[in-house]
Amino acid sequence: MKKFFAVIIVLLVAAVAFIQFAVPRALTNYLKDKVTTATAAKDVSLTLDALPSAKLALGYVDKVHCTAADATIGELNLKQAELNGTSIHIDIKELLMPTDGISREEHTNRVLMAANTLELSGVITADSLRDFLAQKVDQLKDLQVTMAAEGITASARVKILGREADVQIGGQIVARDGDLYFQMNHINLENAILRRVNLDKFLGDFNLTERVKMPFGLQFREVQMRDGEAFVKATRN
Repeated sequence: MKKFFAVIIVLLVAAVAFIQFAVPRALTNYLKDKVTTATAAKDVSLTLDALPSAKLALGYVDKVHCTAADATIGELNLKQAELNGTSIHIDIKELLMPTDGISREEHTNRVLMAANTLELSGVITADSLRDFLAQKVDQLKDLQVTMAAEGITASARVKILGREADVQIGGQIVARDGDLYFQMNHINLENAILRRVNLDKFLGDFNLTERVKMPFGLQFREVQMRDGEAFVKATRN
C-alpha cells in the first residue's frame, strides 16, 4: 500500500511539473514559431504574463509581448516589429496534440480560441521600400525613394528605345481588405526627345503582403506615413 501511494505521489509531482513548466514552454515556443514564420525574423524575443502564473497551464495568457529583429512582412524588411496581445485563450489540447487531416491555418485558428486584443506593428523605411521596388522593377536604375507624411516620391532612370529617361513616381502605402499595398498615384517620364510624358494610365498597385499568409487571422488595418518611414499595424478580427 505504501508503494502504491508513493507511486501516486510521484505521478502527481510529475504532472504538476509538466503543467507548470512544459505547457508554458510549449506555448512560448508555439507563438515564437508563428512570429518567426510570419516575419522571417532572425531574432525573436517573446514573453508571456499571467496572474496567477498557473493560468498559463490552462492556456490563459493575460499579456503577450514579442519583438522581432530584421523582420519581413510580405516582401518588405521592417526596421522593427512587435506583437502584443491581451486576454488570450489557447486550446492546450490542440496545441499539444494537433488534429489530424487539417491545414496549418485551421490548426492555428483552433489553437487561438480567443483574444481581447492582438496586433502586429512594424516600421517600413524608405530604404526597404526602395529595395522592394528595385527588385520588382529591375529596369529602374539609380532608384531613390523619399517618404514624408504627405506621401512617397521615387525617382529613377530607365532606358526606352535605347535612350535613358528620368522617371518620377508618386504614391503611398495603404491597407486595403487586410492586405498592404504600395499604391502609385502618378508616373511621369521625361527626356530630351520624349519631353514630358504622363503615364498615369499605367498606374497600378504592388501587393506588399497577403493576409492569408498572416498568422492568427491578423489583417492590416492602419498605415501612418511619416518622414522617412511608414508605421503599419495589423489586428485580429
